[in-house]
Amino acid sequence: MGRQELLEYLLKEIEKCGFEIFAVDIFPIPAAVNVDKKLMIYNFKEASPFEIAHELIHILNKDNHRGEYFDAINPQEVRANHEAILLLWEIFEANGGTYEYFNVFVDITDAPFELAYSIISKEYSEMHEAITEIFEDEIKVTINKKEMHDYIVAYISYFNVLESVNIYHFLDHYHLNYCLYELAEKEFQKIFKVA
Repeated sequence: MGRQELLEYLLKEIEKCGFEIFAVDIFPIPAAVNVDKKLMIYNFKEASPFEIAHELIHILNKDNHRGEYFDAINPQEVRANHEAILLLWEIFEANGGTYEYFNVFVDITDAPFELAYSIISKEYSEMHEAITEIFEDEIKVTINKKEMHDYIVAYISYFNVLESVNIYHFLDHYHLNYCLYELAEKEFQKIFKVA
């Protein structure tokens, strides 16, 4: 989705909220909404998708007393910036965008780079941690002591003489997660009757 398509999409979403939209070419700020009167004015020469998304978030949250334009200490402005980036990112991903094309995202949306990067990278970090946690839990559930024992017996049978065991090598050989190190170590100790 290109910049113009994105702008049109966001403006249609604002219209769906029952707002009357006025596009002008001379306006001192890129965009503004009056939630009480259900009006939006935007400068069609200056407004970016980020700025329109920012106003859409104000509409969705019914923010009617926001103070000055881009008041950095106003919680409604901070929330609108944050949620606008998340909304735009959701649209970007739905249209095939990925984290590898983050610069394209910024170019299309005109989102402030540092703010967008901090929000999106945090989201990806949290998602990666959650996936890792799920994956590790799945491994712990699917590998039981009997299976571990069978893997170890099969592994040992490859060697004519076995003087020492590298448990990490064993785990790598069977493509097992390192979180299973302790279980493997205990099973090796049982097999070799090491106390």
